[in-house]
Amino acid sequence: MASSNTVVSLIAASLITLGGPLALAADAANPDWPCVQRKVATLTSVQMWDGPAVDNLTQWHDNEAIRKLIAILASRRVPLEEAAAAIAQFAAAQPKDKRDHALELLFAGLLSTINSDRAAVMSGIERFQQRQKARAAEIERQGAVLRQLKEREANDEKARFELAAAEERYNWDVRVFSERQQSLSFACEVPVLIEQRLFELGREIRSRMND
Repeated sequence: MASSNTVVSLIAASLITLGGPLALAADAANPDWPCVQRKVATLTSVQMWDGPAVDNLTQWHDNEAIRKLIAILASRRVPLEEAAAAIAQFAAAQPKDKRDHALELLFAGLLSTINSDRAAVMSGIERFQQRQKARAAEIERQGAVLRQLKEREANDEKARFELAAAEERYNWDVRVFSERQQSLSFACEVPVLIEQRLFELGREIRSRMND
């Protein structure tokens, strides 16, 4: 059986892994954002390329060819090399005097679509963190119960029985918590990868413009 000191140590390790008050204080405006990377809710064209601002362009919704191309470009399953080739093919098919506007619409739609996808990913990360906080609180509660049972076990046979079951549950919950927490760093990389993809595609689109 784990000693009461072991119980306390496990609780402390769990809460440190989650990120205690000091970690949360780093971004008080987003207390459920667990990633080292600063939370940027929405990407703008100014951040992503040196072309004209396109944040208010919405006409891409009415262009079927652009919508289909955006779906290809936004998919992380499509390698960047294939995405770049698709952009080049699209640009070559545009009349020279209309190419820049078509490419601006393409980037506007891509920016909007990727922002939506990225927001969904970030929301999922925050929901995950909320669940981990709840698990950490439950583990701490279980630890308090274990300490009480430990104090009673010497003179209470029922407490000894309850302690064994409680420790088994506690150790399992700590293990599940820790395994899930280890996956957080990978999840936090996804918004970064999405942002990098948008930047690379924006640069590719910009390179095909006349001006």
